[in-house]
This record gives sequence, structure tokens and C-alpha cells, in this order.
Amino acid sequence: MTLSLWVDDRWVPALVVRQKSSTSCVTDLLIPSIQPIVGQRVQEQKAKQAVISPDNDEKQIIEPAVTLDKPLEKAIGNLPQDSLRVEDKKERKQLINGRLSVTTNGMFNPGESSNFQRIRTAFSMQVQNIHKSSFSAQTYITYRYRYGIDQSTTDFYNDFKIFALAVEYAPDKPFKIWAGRRINSYMANLGTIDGIQGEVSRGKYIFGAFAGSRPDIENFSFNIKLPQFGIYAVRNDQRLDGSNAQTTLALSEQQNQFLTDRRFVYIQHNNSLLKRLNVFFSSELDLFKKVNGISESQISLTSLYASLRYRIRNNLSLTGSYDNRRNIIYYESYQTFIDQFLAQETRQGFRAQVTYTPFRFLNINASAFYRFQGNNPQPTTNYVANLGIMSLPGMFQTVNISVNLLESYYFKGRILGARLNGQTLKGKLGIELNYRNVQYDFFNAETSLNQHIGGVSFSVNLMKKSALMLNYEGTFEPSQEYHRYFITFIQRFKN
Repeated sequence: MTLSLWVDDRWVPALVVRQKSSTSCVTDLLIPSIQPIVGQRVQEQKAKQAVISPDNDEKQIIEPAVTLDKPLEKAIGNLPQDSLRVEDKKERKQLINGRLSVTTNGMFNPGESSNFQRIRTAFSMQVQNIHKSSFSAQTYITYRYRYGIDQSTTDFYNDFKIFALAVEYAPDKPFKIWAGRRINSYMANLGTIDGIQGEVSRGKYIFGAFAGSRPDIENFSFNIKLPQFGIYAVRNDQRLDGSNAQTTLALSEQQNQFLTDRRFVYIQHNNSLLKRLNVFFSSELDLFKKVNGISESQISLTSLYASLRYRIRNNLSLTGSYDNRRNIIYYESYQTFIDQFLAQETRQGFRAQVTYTPFRFLNINASAFYRFQGNNPQPTTNYVANLGIMSLPGMFQTVNISVNLLESYYFKGRILGARLNGQTLKGKLGIELNYRNVQYDFFNAETSLNQHIGGVSFSVNLMKKSALMLNYEGTFEPSQEYHRYFITFIQRFKN
């Protein structure tokens, strides 16, 4: 098959199709001097096409320069060959996805003055291709206010938080730039970045850079006195079956009034290229140290996390993880507490988990967690087992039973729990009943903790994009009781 381009008010056979799909095709360029451009008219050149000669009214049969039966080399001799992918240019569409939630919750304890009520509002919105342009925007904002608690020592920004507020420019080329407050998904451990971020794609690689500041340490507001900048590189590998691997390497410097606060390297790798096996790894290496006014370049491990998940069969999987971390030290921001931070010991943790679904209606999950800190000879242990039964007849279709055993150097505890979930009114009303029994024995105290905690929740789908959730939970001890409630309204926006 040959494709013709509209050049100088006439159709010129210029592309021979080698491969094609429902939306695109791969072609070879016949005439190097003719370079297709976006928006140029293209039509299929039939094997034989009848046209009217401009000199007379007689019909002439014109054969295409190249067909599948006529090799490209014979048609154009030794002309250089270029490969070109011709795709339909899709018109941008404006996509809106937003969520507004208003929650009021409180606690009231008979006979006590610690009762309080809190109102929290959260708004998130993503608008892609604003008015079908190359610009997009995202935001996530929260505001809370508490009644019954002294707030004289807090200001507006203790309650008002902006977690994301950014504009994106992404033209048709492999280039993107953001301005504002945003968390970079390739460097999530870095946290929020205020300023400019940009990246360019080159095949399997993405190269990016950022410059700006980090939020205020105390109230998360904008603080130009805390500049930060850095670069990163990402490699993506993908197989035909959809499995992929992604590796990120980033270098960042964070400052306080233009003095180095922290300089570190961030590494992250996620790999699912091997069948049934997923590997995740992340680490941070600090490159800077300043003690007693003396600055030096020194490599030290700040954090390391690794996990393996192996699916033995479709209904049986094993997961293991290792966590090793120290507290992050900002040598300028925390200089008053440097000695205290340096004295803190490394925390290490191991976790193993097995998930088994012997039947469609039965799920079993068990995990064990160990955490070590410094020279403490006794680790903190946590053993958890869950049993889930699904697709039951009646109002409550799901039952979950859990057991949690905990022990550390100063206490030993046990938590038993059960939860019932169901739906009625054709799925418009969801109901949950839950109960937990908490028992803690403290080694250095004569008293123990024994709590009975029960709750009920209702979720109502008012309309297609609106929901109302009501929740009550009560905690009962031998000598006192606590009551908590949550009321949440959610409105979604989506075109």
C-alpha cells in the first residue's frame, strides 16, 4: 500500500506502508526531499487509479510508484531510506477530576473537660488540557478548625495547608514544565517542592531538574529562605506483556538562608520484569555533614528500604521487606539540637507476609514484623493474622476477623477484632459494624489497659457523584468511656 501526500496542489506518492494497526502505520519515505508535517493531507494510493488528464478528457491509468509486490529498492534505486510513523493527530480534550470533602468529628467524654469538635475541609482538583490547550493545573488544599481547644498559640497556616498548587505546560514535544507547589512522583521521598520543575523524555530515559524552595518547617507555608535544587534521571523498561522496570537517580541540595542544610543522593528502583516477582528498592545517601561549625563531605546511609513480592500461584503470594533508617538531619535548621539528633540510633525493621486465597470466598493473610533500635537486646514484635469471608447471603456479605499480638521491652499486648460489611438498597447504603478488644500489660506498672471498642458506620450514595458517611465509635474501660463521631460529605467533579 502507498500513501500520497498533498504537495503543491497535487497528490504525490511518498510513503510505502510496511506495518499498520487500527490507529497508526509504519512507513518508509520514498522521496527524501518531501518531509511530511503535522496536519498535512494524506490519502491512500490505490493499486490502480483512474484520473482525468489535464491535457485532454481521456482517462489514464496511473500505477503507484511502489506497491507491496514491487520492492522499495527497485522503485527508488539507491535513494536513502527514512522510517516514519504517521499517526492521527488527536484533538486535546479538557478533563476535570475533582473532590470536595467536608468532615466534622468530635469526642465527648462524660464528666471531663477534654471534649472537642473539629471541622475539616479538603479540596482537590486536576484539570488537564485547559480549554484544549497545553496547560494543565492541579491543587490539593485543606483547612481545619477545632472547637474546645485553645488555639491562641496557632496562626492561620497551622490550620490552612496547601499540599499542591501547580500549573503544567506540556506541548506536543517530549517536554514538560511545572510551576508552583508539587510533589514529584519520581522523587516522592523528597517531599513538596515550591518552584519550577522540568523534564524531557528521550526514548527510555527521562531527565529532569528542579529549583525553588521547601515548605516552612513549622507550619508548611511558603518560605523563600529555604531554597532547594537538584537533578534526576529516570529509566523505563517495558515488555510486551505489560511488565516494567523503573529506576530513578536524583541529586539534591537543600539550604537554609543559602547555607547548606542537607545534600543527598536518592535512588529508587521498581522491577516487575520477572514473571510473578516484584522488587522495590529505595535509599538515601547523605553527602554533607556540619558539626561544631566544621563542614565536610561525608557519605552516610540515611535510609534503605527493600521489598520482594513473589506470587507462587494466582491465589498464594509471599512478601518480605527490610527497613533501615535514621532521622534526617538539617544541619542549619536543627543546629540547636544537633547533638541530640546525632545521638539517636538507627532503627531497623523486618516484615514477612503471606496471603492465601484457597477459595473465591475465603482470604487468609498473616504477617510478622520485627523492629530493632540501637543496642536494645529485645526487639519490638508484631504478629497479625486476618481471616476474610466474602459473598455471604443476607445484608452483611463480608466478615473479617483479626488477631494482633504485640510485644516490646516495656509492654505486651493483644488486640482481637471483627468487622461486618454489607450493602442494601441496591448498593446505595453501605453498613459496617466493628468491634475490638485491646489488652496491654505494662512491665513497669501495676495497672493494665483493657478496652472494648465498638463502632457502626453508614455510607449513603446520595447521587452519582455525592456521598454521605456517618460513623460512631465508643471506647469503654472499667473506669471511664470515650465517644467519637465522624460525619463526612463528599462531592466529586468529573467530566
